[in-house]
Amino acid sequence: MTAPALYRNQTYARLWIAYTLSSLGTFASLVSLPLVVMASSGGPLGVGLISFAGASCMLLALPWAGLLVDRVGWRPVMARADLVRGIAFGVLTYTVATHQVSVGVVLAVTAVSGALGVPFASATATALRSAVPAAQRPAALSANQSRTALLTLLGPLAGGALYGVSPALPFAVDAVSFLVSAALVATLPATAAAPADRPAARWTDLTAGWRFLRRHPFLRNMTLTVLVADFGIQGVIVVLVVTAAASNDALGTGLVTACTGAGNLLGAAITLPAVRRARPRTLILATTWTGALALSAIAGTDRVLWGALLAGCFCVATPVIGVLTNRTLLDDVPPEILGRVQSVFQTVPRLVASTGPVLAGLLLGVLPTRAVVLLFALPLAALALFGTLSATLDGNDP
Repeated sequence: MTAPALYRNQTYARLWIAYTLSSLGTFASLVSLPLVVMASSGGPLGVGLISFAGASCMLLALPWAGLLVDRVGWRPVMARADLVRGIAFGVLTYTVATHQVSVGVVLAVTAVSGALGVPFASATATALRSAVPAAQRPAALSANQSRTALLTLLGPLAGGALYGVSPALPFAVDAVSFLVSAALVATLPATAAAPADRPAARWTDLTAGWRFLRRHPFLRNMTLTVLVADFGIQGVIVVLVVTAAASNDALGTGLVTACTGAGNLLGAAITLPAVRRARPRTLILATTWTGALALSAIAGTDRVLWGALLAGCFCVATPVIGVLTNRTLLDDVPPEILGRVQSVFQTVPRLVASTGPVLAGLLLGVLPTRAVVLLFALPLAALALFGTLSATLDGNDP
């Protein structure tokens, strides 16, 4: 029997809306958190502590998040994670609205959000596998990429606009988005979210995701590709923004965000036909070489406009990596360990990539701008060269 069209899949539609709401609130409050900390006399140190708390809690949650999904099932994990995050941001909204907010409160909410975001993200792969037939997964993954690109572009803008109306408003929106997401997921049929066999909570089970990725050459290579690509582009974006700010070029700073966001949107739009018509190896090499050449070209220009356009060109190529990797995860990973594999893939590249902006800021203090950009381009060029010579990019490894 032919599966109904993807847009008629009610389970997928609810999951898509739930994840969109959850992420929209997160992106909206992401811009507002540093502003609230600065306003509450936390200063730059407080802002740094907020970032450290979020990253630290994600790292601490990594070992158990995937196992929790594999033991309990994706539906209760997603619903309860967003319920607790909604309550936490509701508390933050109250403290901001009543002028009782402190760095400690913001730290606590950031810690809760960071820790619970890992199992929520880990559960999305299991949810997608349960809700969407294999033949429709590339289309679903492409739709997810488009959503992520749009949220990355519009979420921070919405957060800044809401903060301008009222400092508490972006956090209220975040709280409501989490609670609505929790309600949508919680009302899905229980049979759609039945977990796989419940593994025991032994250390060897906690590390099952790492072991699977290590034995799977294609996924191992793709994890490294995502890590290096995100690290490079995030570092170079900081270089471009700092360069524009040093020249009092407010338009240039906006162009960097606009070009990278537009690049992601365009890339998400062309990913599905590209994945259907080209071999994985061709697409991966096109992405890595595009990134290496784009970042190298940025080092050769002094104009923020051209740098922003080149960064946007790189972002056009990156969504295909996400679709290829997630399709392989859904097709090749045994259902009983999918949550643990997904938690590694979702969290580790993100944590490593988050060090790119920090490193860029440090290097700009001691090296010329062009040298800093080239240092971020080198790992991607090495990865592209390795991929060209490697035999692990066809996506057919057992």
